[in-house]
Amino acid sequence: MKKKISAMLLTGCMALTALAGCGNGGNAPASGGETAASAGGENAPAAGNPGGATSVTNDFDLITVDGSSHQYKKYKDMTTENITLNYVHFDQDETVQRLADRFMQIYPNITVNVQYENVANYNTTLSTLVSNGQAPDIIMHSDCDYALSNMLLADISAYFNSDEETKDLADTITAAGLGTYNLEGGMRYSVPVKFFPGVIFIDRNVLETLNLKVPTQQWKWEDMIQLIKDATVLNSPDGMAYYGLGYYNRLDSYYGIAARQDIIGEFGFNGKVFDLSEWAVGEQEFSNLKLGGYIAPSTETQAMEDWCGDWEGWAGNTGHAAVFSEAFWSFQNTWNTPSYKESYNLDIVPYVIPAVSEADAGAGHHSIATIDYGGITTSCKHVREAYELLKFMAYGIDGWYTRCEIYADESIVNAMGTALKYDVMPVPITKDQGVWDEYIKVFCAGMDDEHTGLWRDYFKSCMQPISFGWTSIAGYWNFCDEYFNSIGIHDLVDNGTAQAADYVEEANRKANYYHAQAMLDYFGPSAYNVLSESEIAEYEKMKTDNQ
Repeated sequence: MKKKISAMLLTGCMALTALAGCGNGGNAPASGGETAASAGGENAPAAGNPGGATSVTNDFDLITVDGSSHQYKKYKDMTTENITLNYVHFDQDETVQRLADRFMQIYPNITVNVQYENVANYNTTLSTLVSNGQAPDIIMHSDCDYALSNMLLADISAYFNSDEETKDLADTITAAGLGTYNLEGGMRYSVPVKFFPGVIFIDRNVLETLNLKVPTQQWKWEDMIQLIKDATVLNSPDGMAYYGLGYYNRLDSYYGIAARQDIIGEFGFNGKVFDLSEWAVGEQEFSNLKLGGYIAPSTETQAMEDWCGDWEGWAGNTGHAAVFSEAFWSFQNTWNTPSYKESYNLDIVPYVIPAVSEADAGAGHHSIATIDYGGITTSCKHVREAYELLKFMAYGIDGWYTRCEIYADESIVNAMGTALKYDVMPVPITKDQGVWDEYIKVFCAGMDDEHTGLWRDYFKSCMQPISFGWTSIAGYWNFCDEYFNSIGIHDLVDNGTAQAADYVEEANRKANYYHAQAMLDYFGPSAYNVLSESEIAEYEKMKTDNQ
């Protein structure tokens, strides 16, 4: 039986995470080469805000609204005039509409219009809106190259930096400069909207059947690889092979972040340059596992049909795969649904993506995560108010209390009749304990104390996320689209005709060239015009050195 159809049709970041390590160009987001008329005109680095607050004063009243017992912050520096804010997104539609309704209860003078668009058509729809003079005030974006090349995003650092709530976000939002594009001037064009931490799942029932020891949460990368090998039993007594790994995400992107704490982006990105040396190790290790027969067949292949008798089968429900590099959302929208729990004898538990070194494994460490970003457009005229709405939709405490209320009510369903917690339920990127208490209550509803404790431990260990590259590194997708995917590196290594290490030197040159070109194109004198003279000189030299 194949994985639930709704789980395979998820939109937004879910359609993109299969691109780990640039992945398969067939499912790519639109290239940064696609253009739209700029939302803010020539050299428009910040949105206009005539007469409005230019920062967050953090002065508010606590109020209650119909339908909730939560006390909401109503900020005193928000306008009292009647205004309209337009938000275009690829989040879960019904959830966003209910969040907008709650925001309008708090601020009755603000009308919020929300427009959902599937990520496959998102950039085209956004281009049409901008070209027709209907640019929204707030947007989500998938590949950052598109948003930056079209100068859609305003610098909102003054609001973000003055907001007390942002000081309690996951550490890497600031430490790794996620959403800032590592500009020396401290600008911030993007903020995290949806967060799905990286995760490794284990079916403990399989380990029990094979008499294998269950690892601890402080496991290391080598422990995971050894478990994958130990759990592969091709000639099993029941006649159906056991495989160590069922994969959705390749392991190369996981390894590339887990290898060192100074890496703050895919392909060994340190904020300025790329070094694919660590990526190559993970790429080769994953390919060796495939070639060695340790990885379960993919769905809709003859190998899958030969293994489980179903062409559309999925390793995740066979009870014969031990470890999974599935996306985070596979748990809630598949394994944890009532129908799946009734139909399959599985004991799926979460583990943090293991660090490579002993020192990193014993503490919180960076791990890859799916983070979709959003921002305020350069045409927005009510920036203070737009910032508050963006925060409410993304990482704000009040917004997350509202989300938890929505997810807890299983009578609230999507267009297919599925309760929203089983459709798209991201993770708070705030560290606020009250939010987390509510989230755990909803996420772990129906679980026993042991499994609730395992999820609590996992969530604590994954709060140093590093984004997949296309969402957060200028030029990343251009590099993938025009070089990495065009030569088919994954296929070359997977079929054993090439070694990943053979491409490191050339890939470094290409990645650094594309990044330098993008930084100059997006932030240089002909665009946002926010690079310092030293930055311009540095990126010009990087281009020359890597041509």
